[in-house]
Amino acid sequence: MSAFTDRLPLMAILTDDPLRARMLAAHHLEYSELIYEQGDVLIFSGSYTETPLAVISAGFGSGEILSSLEKIGNLGAKKVIYIGACVSTTARYGLRTVVLARGGSDDLLSCAQAAAVQYDITIMTETVLPPGSDNAEGGISDVVTGALYEAARTENIEALSVLTVSENKVTGEKMEEHEVRSRFYAASRLAFETAAFM
Repeated sequence: MSAFTDRLPLMAILTDDPLRARMLAAHHLEYSELIYEQGDVLIFSGSYTETPLAVISAGFGSGEILSSLEKIGNLGAKKVIYIGACVSTTARYGLRTVVLARGGSDDLLSCAQAAAVQYDITIMTETVLPPGSDNAEGGISDVVTGALYEAARTENIEALSVLTVSENKVTGEKMEEHEVRSRFYAASRLAFETAAFM
C-alpha cells in the first residue's frame, strides 16, 4: 500500500482474503473499481446505498491487518469494519453464527445492532478472547480482533469486528475453507448495512 496515494472514504470494510475482497466488492458495491493491487493487498472504491466505501484486503494474519491500519488511517479512513472468521470455545455458538465483537467502537456496535434488527439478521454480541484463553465459560476466540481494537485506539480509528463462527472447539465441527469463503453473506451484509447506518 506504500505506493497508493489516493484518499480513501471515511468508511472502510476490511478483510484479510483478497478473494473475499473481490466478492464483497462485486456483490455489495455500486460502481465498484479496483484502484490498487499489490500481492494480497487490494483496494476497491465504490458506494453502498450512496455511502462512499472502500473495500480492502490487507493480507493474511494479524500482523498484516495491523500494519495496514496505520496506512488506512493516514489515507483518510476513520471507521473500519473488519469481516473475519472466529472459533467458538463453547457449545452456545454453532457454525455460521454471526458475532459482533465487543471492545471496539461503541457507535459502530450500536449501529450494527440496529441494522441487525432492521434486516432480521440473527447475531450474538460477545467479548472476543485471545486464542488459547483459559476462560472457564468459553466464548469466541479470534487472533485479529483484540489486536485490531488496540491498534485502532492508537490510530484514533473506530473499529468493529463482524465475525462468522467457522469452527467449534467443543463439538469438533469445522467449516471447509471453501465454505468459510462462501458462507459469510449474513456477516458481510451486516457490515455494509452498518456502514450505511453511520
